[in-house]
This record gives sequence, structure tokens and C-alpha cells, in this order.
Amino acid sequence: MKLKIWKILVLFVSALCIISFIFIFKENKATPELFGVPFIFWTGFLVTLLIVISTYIASKIFPFDDPKKS
Repeated sequence: MKLKIWKILVLFVSALCIISFIFIFKENKATPELFGVPFIFWTGFLVTLLIVISTYIASKIFPFDDPKKS
């Protein structure tokens, strides 16, 4: 089960990065604004937050054992 969740998280983070740089982070795209904050800042913050949360979850369910830990 851990391996399945691990693979889903890897695919999620990879897809998020690809989608972000192809579609979201376009040059000179400052609108729309959210509470006066430009589009590029709040979407970048959201993407970063999702990647950090995914990394934290992945670190807790890492499916492989360390061979040096014996």
C-alpha cells in the first residue's frame, strides 16, 4: 500500500511541476489579483505549499528500507 501511495505522490508532484511551468507561470501574467496580490505570486505560493505538503507525506510513508540501518 505504501508503494502505491508513494507512486501517486511522485506522479502528482511531477504533474504539478510540469503543469505549473507550461500553463500557470506565463511571462507578464499579473492579473487576476487576489486581495491585491498578483497572480504569479499566489499561484507560486500555492504550488510550493502543495509540493511541501506532498513531500512531508512522502517522507512519512517512504516504502524502501535503508540497507545500512541493520
